[in-house]
Amino acid sequence: MEDFGEIVQEFLVESHENLDQLDSDLVTLERDPQSRELLSSIFRTIHTIKGTSGFLAFGRLETLAHAGESLLSRLRDGVQPVTQETISTLLAMLDGVRALLATIEETGAEGDVPVEEIIARVNRQIAAAKPAAAKPAAAKPSAGKASRGKAVKTSRKAVKTTAPAETAPAEASAAAPHDAAEPDARRPIGELLVEGGGAVDTDVNWALQKQNAGDERPLGSILLDEGKTNTGAVNEALAAQGRRAVADSSIRVDVDLLDALMNLVGELVLVRNQLVRAADEADDPVIVRTTQRLNLITSELQEGIMKTRMQPIEQLWMKLPRVVRDLSNACGKQVKVRMVGAETELDRSLLEAVKDPLTHLVRNAVDHGIEDLSQRAAAGKPAEGVLTLRAYHESGHVTVEVTDDGSGINVEKVRAKAVERGVVGADEAARMEPREVMMQVFQPGFSTADQVTNVSGRGVGMDVVKTNIERIGGAIDVESTLGEGTTWRLTIPLTLAIIQALTIESGGERYVVPQVAVHELVYIDGAQTRIEYVSGAPVYRLRGKLLPLVRLDTALGRPTSSGDEGVYIVVLQGDGRRFGVVVDRVLNTEEVVVKALTARFKELGVYAGATILGDGKVALILDVASLARRSRLSPASERAVEAEEPATPVGGAVDRLLITTVGARRVAIPLDTVTRLEEFAADKLEWVGNREVVQYRGRILPLVRLSALLGVGMAEQGEAVSAVVYTQAGRSVALVVDTIVDIVESSADERGELDDDGLIGSTVVAQRVTELLDVRRAILAADPHFYTESDSALVEA
Repeated sequence: MEDFGEIVQEFLVESHENLDQLDSDLVTLERDPQSRELLSSIFRTIHTIKGTSGFLAFGRLETLAHAGESLLSRLRDGVQPVTQETISTLLAMLDGVRALLATIEETGAEGDVPVEEIIARVNRQIAAAKPAAAKPAAAKPSAGKASRGKAVKTSRKAVKTTAPAETAPAEASAAAPHDAAEPDARRPIGELLVEGGGAVDTDVNWALQKQNAGDERPLGSILLDEGKTNTGAVNEALAAQGRRAVADSSIRVDVDLLDALMNLVGELVLVRNQLVRAADEADDPVIVRTTQRLNLITSELQEGIMKTRMQPIEQLWMKLPRVVRDLSNACGKQVKVRMVGAETELDRSLLEAVKDPLTHLVRNAVDHGIEDLSQRAAAGKPAEGVLTLRAYHESGHVTVEVTDDGSGINVEKVRAKAVERGVVGADEAARMEPREVMMQVFQPGFSTADQVTNVSGRGVGMDVVKTNIERIGGAIDVESTLGEGTTWRLTIPLTLAIIQALTIESGGERYVVPQVAVHELVYIDGAQTRIEYVSGAPVYRLRGKLLPLVRLDTALGRPTSSGDEGVYIVVLQGDGRRFGVVVDRVLNTEEVVVKALTARFKELGVYAGATILGDGKVALILDVASLARRSRLSPASERAVEAEEPATPVGGAVDRLLITTVGARRVAIPLDTVTRLEEFAADKLEWVGNREVVQYRGRILPLVRLSALLGVGMAEQGEAVSAVVYTQAGRSVALVVDTIVDIVESSADERGELDDDGLIGSTVVAQRVTELLDVRRAILAADPHFYTESDSALVEA
């Protein structure tokens, strides 16, 4: 494009934008064929492309656009109806226009792109339709006003890329009916006064004649002095002239220039960080104040430059209704697209990066997720499926969801396929939670399709989606309910250039972790907090759940530099798993500039980039997902820990207590009797006889409400209930509490005795009397045969 004239460049950019909008508008028109406003807007846009291409001597493009314009003219005038075949023909015409534009962009000429068949198809549509007897419905008065923004845009394009039109005299413009495409800033004040009701045509023409005769007063002053208008009307007309036109409120900037500015801002941020550190060490009030001011200005400049690169995700979504429409027709389905949060903004480079993964998820949802008409009818669902695209900002990143109301993912089918393909072993697959099973669809070559189609079924795609999203520092997750639908959730950083990061140290070297992946930090002092080992693997008991650990120095192939005391655990989420990384020190959180790595470093697969810290030293940025995979973390590691942990005698005196609330009372449960903490949806609780149960990991889990056991009034039940799960020899029970407060240390010598049913004593925790639960009594209340059958199971084992 460097050799093109400025006019051709402008024409290509604007035409591509128009084509994306036309794709969306035509799909909308198919659903609302009576929309005169939409038809008029589409016609105007095609007319603009045709006129400009003729001016630029692109004959084939002009001929193709003219054919589409002719068909659209008949649709607009009501001569023939809008049908599915008509829309398909117009979409094919747009594809031809797009192909010609691509050739012009690449070679500077139209080339030999075949458009004759498309033109013939359009002409056949025109010839096949019989003239409609009814006259076209008149457009509503509001339609012209509603489409003004669009008209301004296309009119402005014509001004930029076509020959200048003849200009009417000012006298005539005052009385002529105003074109909705003309911005107020370019219209004479007389016309604005007439339109606003502040004056009449004859008075304005009279004032213009006085000006032509030599009166030097402004037109508004003449009308005011002669009593033909009022001050308020003149001020309103002047204000309308002062408003900037929509097309004049923005300019086009080359993306390369924005990239260069972003790089410069990145360098400025690095210098800022170095100055801030130097100012802290200098301890000079003048330098500190100056640095603080520089810090503020740099942050505002950085934010401003980043905003210039931000674009609404609607620009990406605009192409998807066409994809859904074509695919649903090919599959014999009816699918409607809903968009929520289309105004959510994302860095332009990230929009390009997520385009293909998002398109694949949409295609997968239409082909695999949403059922055909007969299946939806049998399930009692509407014939038309709904595909919802949702985007929103959350915790410094953008979340994009693709949700369908289809059949959902059959977890057992995925489990069986995973075993069949050797992705996981049969024993491990049987222990997997449903969410862990669903994550197997991201394995390379994994597919549950019964037959291969031209859309999907080859097992190529979902793993690529996951890889591409992780490459830009994002993550993907899936939630599904059988028979109700599936949600694919993409978590994407706002930008790739400058990120919030946590600086850590291991083995004397500093590393950077993206803040979005960090959940919390834990200091291990070796006394109150400590690292445990199961079969040689380090774990940490975090709020009742066992967290698998990775030593960073070991994972990076460096000698182990520290023991199990005086270290930190950085709790991370990556590759669909939560795990902890053991490091020597946690330094600080700051904005860092991401620098790309050479190919040799990328091959290591552990680093996502590099940055320069405030002291001028280089630090590598860790790739959290790759670190999880490299460390061979298994999602089933917590269950392995549970299975190998020796059972602790129930009811014995222990040092660590889980504090809960039951009604107005505080009840402590020995932490050694806590296998895990869970939350169950209230609507998932069921009854078997006179016992309350819930389905848990493929089994029926008995529940006991401690409020009933202790004779306490139960708190008002919300959407979820908190439960403490105890597991022994493969059997589990759940103790339902109102809330979970904390984990504390307590000495057995400080406890009092109680003989109340369900309690074994009391203690004081945080100045509150806390009762000690008789866990054995509670477990037997939930399952009277728990210990008998557990002991039998242990003997058999």
